[in-house]
Amino acid sequence: MASWNAAIDTHRQSFGRLWAERGEGGRAQTVHMLLSCPVLDVGILHPDVLPLVVELVGEDVVCEEHSVMIRAPITGEPPATSWHRDMRNDPDHALGIHGLSVVYYLTDVDASSHCFSVVPESATAKRSSELPACDGNGGRDLLGPAGTAVLFNGGSCHAGRLRQTDRQRRTVHIYFGRRQQPPLSEHTIFPRRLLEHADTDVRRLFDRPNQITCAVHGLDGTQQGWHR
Repeated sequence: MASWNAAIDTHRQSFGRLWAERGEGGRAQTVHMLLSCPVLDVGILHPDVLPLVVELVGEDVVCEEHSVMIRAPITGEPPATSWHRDMRNDPDHALGIHGLSVVYYLTDVDASSHCFSVVPESATAKRSSELPACDGNGGRDLLGPAGTAVLFNGGSCHAGRLRQTDRQRRTVHIYFGRRQQPPLSEHTIFPRRLLEHADTDVRRLFDRPNQITCAVHGLDGTQQGWHR
Protein backbone atom coordinates (compact mmCIF):
# COMPACT_ATOMS: atom_id res chain seq x y z
CA MET A 1 0.00 0.00 0.00
CA ALA A 2 2.87 2.36 0.77
CA SER A 3 4.43 1.91 -2.67
CA TRP A 4 1.08 2.32 -4.45
CA ASN A 5 0.19 5.47 -2.54
CA ALA A 6 3.65 6.92 -3.18
CA ALA A 7 3.25 6.15 -6.90
CA ILE A 8 -0.11 7.94 -6.92
CA ASP A 9 1.38 11.03 -5.29
CA THR A 10 4.23 11.11 -7.83
CA HIS A 11 1.88 10.51 -10.78
CA ARG A 12 -0.45 13.34 -9.75
CA GLN A 13 2.53 15.71 -9.49
CA SER A 14 4.02 14.64 -12.82
CA PHE A 15 0.89 13.91 -14.87
CA GLY A 16 -1.86 15.88 -13.19
CA ARG A 17 -3.69 16.54 -16.46
CA LEU A 18 -4.26 12.80 -16.87
CA TRP A 19 -6.52 12.86 -13.82
CA ALA A 20 -10.16 13.59 -14.66
CA GLU A 21 -12.24 15.48 -12.12
CA ARG A 22 -15.57 13.65 -12.01
CA GLY A 23 -17.49 15.81 -9.54
CA GLU A 24 -19.60 13.81 -7.08
CA GLY A 25 -18.31 15.86 -4.17
CA GLY A 26 -14.69 15.53 -5.30
CA ARG A 27 -13.77 12.45 -7.31
CA ALA A 28 -10.53 12.31 -9.31
CA GLN A 29 -9.73 9.31 -11.52
CA THR A 30 -7.14 8.19 -14.04
CA VAL A 31 -6.88 5.18 -16.35
CA HIS A 32 -3.25 5.88 -17.28
CA MET A 33 -1.09 4.93 -14.29
CA LEU A 34 -0.02 1.55 -15.67
CA LEU A 35 1.87 3.30 -18.48
CA SER A 36 4.49 4.71 -16.11
CA CYS A 37 4.00 2.81 -12.84
CA PRO A 38 4.90 -0.91 -13.08
CA VAL A 39 4.60 -1.11 -9.29
CA LEU A 40 0.84 -1.38 -9.88
CA ASP A 41 1.14 -4.53 -12.02
CA VAL A 42 0.87 -6.70 -8.93
CA GLY A 43 -2.74 -5.58 -8.49
CA ILE A 44 -3.59 -7.49 -11.66
CA LEU A 45 -1.27 -10.44 -11.03
CA HIS A 46 -1.57 -10.79 -7.24
CA PRO A 47 -1.03 -14.48 -6.36
CA ASP A 48 -3.85 -14.47 -3.79
CA VAL A 49 -6.36 -12.58 -5.95
CA LEU A 50 -5.82 -13.73 -9.55
CA PRO A 51 -6.65 -17.42 -8.86
CA LEU A 52 -10.01 -16.30 -7.43
CA VAL A 53 -10.63 -14.19 -10.53
CA VAL A 54 -9.88 -17.16 -12.80
CA GLU A 55 -12.12 -19.44 -10.71
CA LEU A 56 -15.04 -16.99 -10.93
CA VAL A 57 -14.69 -15.81 -14.53
CA GLY A 58 -13.21 -18.90 -16.18
CA GLU A 59 -9.98 -19.94 -17.85
CA ASP A 60 -10.67 -17.58 -20.77
CA VAL A 61 -10.28 -14.54 -18.50
CA VAL A 62 -8.61 -11.37 -19.83
CA CYS A 63 -7.76 -8.07 -18.17
CA GLU A 64 -9.96 -5.27 -19.48
CA GLU A 65 -9.47 -2.02 -17.55
CA HIS A 66 -7.34 -0.44 -14.82
CA SER A 67 -8.05 2.82 -13.02
CA VAL A 68 -7.16 4.65 -9.83
CA MET A 69 -9.69 6.77 -7.95
CA ILE A 70 -9.40 9.36 -5.20
CA ARG A 71 -12.47 10.60 -3.34
CA ALA A 72 -11.84 13.85 -1.49
CA PRO A 73 -13.09 14.69 2.00
CA ILE A 74 -16.56 16.24 2.14
CA THR A 75 -17.25 18.88 4.78
CA GLY A 76 -20.88 19.59 3.92
CA GLU A 77 -23.84 17.51 2.89
CA PRO A 78 -22.64 14.67 0.62
CA PRO A 79 -24.26 14.12 -2.79
CA ALA A 80 -27.01 11.53 -3.09
CA THR A 81 -25.82 7.97 -3.60
CA SER A 82 -25.79 7.09 -7.31
CA TRP A 83 -26.77 3.42 -7.63
CA HIS A 84 -25.93 1.83 -10.96
CA ARG A 85 -24.69 -1.23 -12.83
CA ASP A 86 -21.48 -1.03 -14.86
CA MET A 87 -22.66 -3.56 -17.45
CA ARG A 88 -25.29 -6.10 -18.39
CA ASN A 89 -25.57 -9.59 -17.02
CA ASP A 90 -24.50 -12.71 -18.94
CA PRO A 91 -27.13 -15.48 -19.07
CA ASP A 92 -24.58 -17.92 -20.55
CA HIS A 93 -22.18 -17.71 -17.58
CA ALA A 94 -22.84 -19.89 -14.51
CA LEU A 95 -22.67 -16.85 -12.22
CA GLY A 96 -24.06 -14.36 -14.73
CA ILE A 97 -20.66 -12.64 -14.99
CA HIS A 98 -20.09 -10.41 -18.00
CA GLY A 99 -17.25 -8.65 -16.21
CA LEU A 100 -15.65 -9.05 -12.78
CA SER A 101 -14.26 -6.10 -10.84
CA VAL A 102 -11.49 -6.12 -8.26
CA VAL A 103 -11.37 -3.05 -6.02
CA TYR A 104 -8.36 -2.52 -3.76
CA TYR A 105 -8.70 -0.21 -0.76
CA LEU A 106 -5.53 1.89 -0.45
CA THR A 107 -6.78 3.66 2.68
CA ASP A 108 -8.72 2.37 5.67
CA VAL A 109 -12.47 2.25 4.98
CA ASP A 110 -14.91 2.28 7.89
CA ALA A 111 -18.30 3.72 8.84
CA SER A 112 -16.84 7.23 9.10
CA SER A 113 -15.37 7.31 5.57
CA HIS A 114 -16.55 7.02 1.97
CA CYS A 115 -17.05 3.37 1.10
CA PHE A 116 -18.11 0.95 -1.61
CA SER A 117 -21.59 -0.51 -1.31
CA VAL A 118 -23.19 -3.36 -3.26
CA VAL A 119 -26.64 -4.98 -3.39
CA PRO A 120 -26.40 -8.78 -3.05
CA GLU A 121 -28.13 -10.62 -5.89
CA SER A 122 -28.29 -14.32 -6.67
CA ALA A 123 -26.65 -15.98 -9.66
CA THR A 124 -30.17 -16.84 -10.84
CA ALA A 125 -31.06 -13.14 -10.88
CA LYS A 126 -27.81 -12.37 -12.70
CA ARG A 127 -28.66 -14.83 -15.48
CA SER A 128 -32.26 -13.67 -15.91
CA SER A 129 -33.42 -11.57 -18.85
CA GLU A 130 -34.58 -8.81 -16.50
CA LEU A 131 -32.35 -7.72 -13.63
CA PRO A 132 -33.91 -6.42 -10.40
CA ALA A 133 -34.40 -2.68 -10.01
CA CYS A 134 -31.15 -0.90 -9.12
CA ASP A 135 -32.40 1.38 -6.35
CA GLY A 136 -29.95 0.51 -3.59
CA ASN A 137 -32.53 -1.41 -1.57
CA GLY A 138 -30.59 -3.88 0.56
CA GLY A 139 -27.23 -2.30 -0.24
CA ARG A 140 -24.39 -3.36 2.04
CA ASP A 141 -21.37 -1.23 2.87
CA LEU A 142 -18.08 -3.10 2.40
CA LEU A 143 -15.59 -1.95 5.03
CA GLY A 144 -11.99 -2.96 5.59
CA PRO A 145 -8.45 -1.77 6.21
CA ALA A 146 -6.03 -0.60 3.54
CA GLY A 147 -5.06 -3.66 1.50
CA THR A 148 -8.57 -5.09 1.35
CA ALA A 149 -9.54 -6.53 -2.06
CA VAL A 150 -13.22 -6.55 -3.02
CA LEU A 151 -14.34 -8.82 -5.89
CA PHE A 152 -17.78 -8.23 -7.37
CA ASN A 153 -19.83 -8.88 -10.49
CA GLY A 154 -19.82 -5.73 -12.63
CA GLY A 155 -23.49 -6.31 -13.35
CA SER A 156 -24.33 -5.92 -9.66
CA CYS A 157 -26.16 -2.85 -8.41
CA HIS A 158 -23.54 -0.83 -6.54
CA ALA A 159 -22.41 2.68 -5.61
CA GLY A 160 -19.83 4.74 -3.86
CA ARG A 161 -21.52 5.71 -0.61
CA LEU A 162 -20.34 9.21 0.26
CA ARG A 163 -20.21 10.62 3.77
CA GLN A 164 -19.33 13.83 5.54
CA THR A 165 -15.72 13.07 6.42
CA ASP A 166 -12.29 14.64 6.75
CA ARG A 167 -10.62 11.57 5.25
CA GLN A 168 -9.60 10.92 1.66
CA ARG A 169 -10.39 7.51 0.18
CA ARG A 170 -8.13 5.89 -2.43
CA THR A 171 -8.95 2.81 -4.51
CA VAL A 172 -7.64 0.85 -7.49
CA HIS A 173 -10.26 -0.62 -9.84
CA ILE A 174 -9.50 -3.50 -12.22
CA TYR A 175 -11.94 -5.17 -14.61
CA PHE A 176 -11.63 -8.68 -15.97
CA GLY A 177 -13.73 -10.07 -18.83
CA ARG A 178 -13.76 -13.06 -21.16
CA ARG A 179 -11.71 -13.54 -24.30
CA GLN A 180 -14.58 -14.41 -26.65
CA GLN A 181 -16.40 -11.17 -25.82
CA PRO A 182 -15.62 -7.70 -27.25
CA PRO A 183 -13.56 -5.50 -24.91
CA LEU A 184 -15.53 -4.02 -22.04
CA SER A 185 -14.07 -0.53 -22.56
CA GLU A 186 -11.59 1.54 -24.55
CA HIS A 187 -10.16 3.51 -21.63
CA THR A 188 -6.96 1.82 -20.45
CA ILE A 189 -3.86 1.64 -22.64
CA PHE A 190 -2.03 -1.49 -21.51
CA PRO A 191 1.79 -1.25 -21.71
CA ARG A 192 3.95 -3.57 -23.80
CA ARG A 193 5.66 -4.97 -20.69
CA LEU A 194 2.35 -6.74 -19.96
CA LEU A 195 1.37 -7.57 -23.54
CA GLU A 196 4.81 -9.09 -24.14
CA HIS A 197 5.45 -10.46 -20.66
CA ALA A 198 7.94 -13.35 -20.40
CA ASP A 199 5.32 -15.49 -18.62
CA THR A 200 2.88 -17.10 -21.07
CA ASP A 201 0.05 -17.12 -18.52
CA VAL A 202 0.48 -13.38 -17.95
CA ARG A 203 0.51 -12.67 -21.71
CA ARG A 204 -2.77 -14.56 -22.08
CA LEU A 205 -4.43 -12.01 -19.77
CA PHE A 206 -3.69 -9.34 -22.37
CA ASP A 207 -3.96 -11.24 -25.65
CA ARG A 208 -7.30 -9.65 -26.62
CA PRO A 209 -6.37 -5.96 -26.27
CA ASN A 210 -8.88 -3.16 -26.70
CA GLN A 211 -8.65 -0.89 -29.73
CA ILE A 212 -6.94 2.02 -27.97
CA THR A 213 -4.14 -0.34 -26.89
CA CYS A 214 -3.88 -1.66 -30.45
CA ALA A 215 -3.76 1.85 -31.91
CA VAL A 216 -1.01 3.02 -29.56
CA HIS A 217 1.18 -0.05 -30.15
CA GLY A 218 0.51 -0.40 -33.89
CA LEU A 219 -1.43 -3.65 -33.56
CA ASP A 220 -4.32 -4.91 -35.68
CA GLY A 221 -7.42 -3.96 -33.71
CA THR A 222 -9.65 -6.30 -35.73
CA GLN A 223 -7.87 -9.45 -34.55
CA GLN A 224 -8.21 -11.26 -31.26
CA GLY A 225 -5.45 -13.30 -29.69
CA TRP A 226 -2.89 -11.39 -31.77
CA HIS A 227 0.25 -13.00 -30.30
CA ARG A 228 -0.85 -16.37 -28.97
